[in-house]
Amino acid sequence: MTDSAPPKRLACIACTRAKRKCSKQTPSCRRCADKKLVCRYPAPRVAPPYDLVFSQDGAVSVVPIPVPGPSDRNPLPTPPSQSSEQQQQEEENQRQSQSELSLPAHGAPAAADSLQNPWFLSPSSWDIDHRHGPVPSQIYFSDEALTYFIDQLRVWLRQWTTEGHCPFIHHQLWRLHLPDHIQDVFASLAAYHSKTPATERTVLRIIETRVNNLVDTQHASGVGDLGVIMLDPACHLARTQALLIYKIIQLFDGDIRARAQAEKNMDTLALWARQLWQSAGLALSSSSHKEQVDRASSGPVDTQLRTDGTLTSTWQAWIFSESVRRTYLAATLTEAVYSTLKQGWAPCPGGIIFSGGAGLWDATSPFAWVKHHQENPVNAIRCIDGEQLFSIAKASDVDEFCQATLIVSYGLERVDRWRNEKT
Repeated sequence: MTDSAPPKRLACIACTRAKRKCSKQTPSCRRCADKKLVCRYPAPRVAPPYDLVFSQDGAVSVVPIPVPGPSDRNPLPTPPSQSSEQQQQEEENQRQSQSELSLPAHGAPAAADSLQNPWFLSPSSWDIDHRHGPVPSQIYFSDEALTYFIDQLRVWLRQWTTEGHCPFIHHQLWRLHLPDHIQDVFASLAAYHSKTPATERTVLRIIETRVNNLVDTQHASGVGDLGVIMLDPACHLARTQALLIYKIIQLFDGDIRARAQAEKNMDTLALWARQLWQSAGLALSSSSHKEQVDRASSGPVDTQLRTDGTLTSTWQAWIFSESVRRTYLAATLTEAVYSTLKQGWAPCPGGIIFSGGAGLWDATSPFAWVKHHQENPVNAIRCIDGEQLFSIAKASDVDEFCQATLIVSYGLERVDRWRNEKT
């Protein structure tokens, strides 16, 4: 078998948007040099081989090409698969014998295989569980839970502008590369937090313009499955985080014009969140991920879902994976909370796995991170398995992001009772 040909360089972003031929030169293509434009090329992505299938009505779907060889490289618990009743029954039996919420036992050393094949890089960990269990398919939030979550979102945004991180934006995430979308939204948010009554209208108009620019420049990547593969997961994450922050500002500021514009783009946020999630799963579903594993990491966070088996590389991969999971969850919960404010209920988005163990997100080094991972009673948590978590852990065993998701799902009163039960 001959080796596959090296990937061809894509056209630069400016030529792609203008639908012009690109000479693909570096550091600048000919057209950008002539027009004195900033020439940037799409970031490289780790994605599986795929076929684009065009139906008779013009719709496009993405079909990954099957890759021979073993694919189950994850020895740790993963979300329940919905592929067969037998698999569901096996996982149900596993839940009874060992809690799915707990990973390493207290004080247990991290296994080498856990670093090379961590649960969060398993394709099955990106499945969404739509078996609602104790959480109904339609959620009715209490007024206290709604108020609490909205207040938390505001606190988190201010924390990002003052401390450089918050519960869904890790302090290491954009340290290596700061995307334009993140730069724009950070500047807008800083201006919003420093506004005065005299400048409030101007600040909101700036935010409105930047939201429109963000959505308009990304419209080409929003068409069904094709929108998932046109951007790498890092680009999906940057634009989704940016739009989420803009939506939080506009929805809950109290300005009628800002809220109306936010409502207009709510479907876009939901679409981008789904595409973000799908792009992460797609990037891990073939051997192309494995081909990239042996490449050494080049910075604080490589913004890719891969590891070379070292502790630092695994921590970097976890940061990016967890950022995707938390951003998706924050976006879907924000949408659900606002939907409840308007109509009294919201559809349950299903259950995903994320890392909610205390200390993991705020760890400042890979060594501190793995220490928390070893010592925590719980690490990986499914947002719809709250009742199970209430029975096996204390409130202090999970971080503030996990507690906020539990309050939205189960109510402030239930979480307060949990906090007082386990002392």
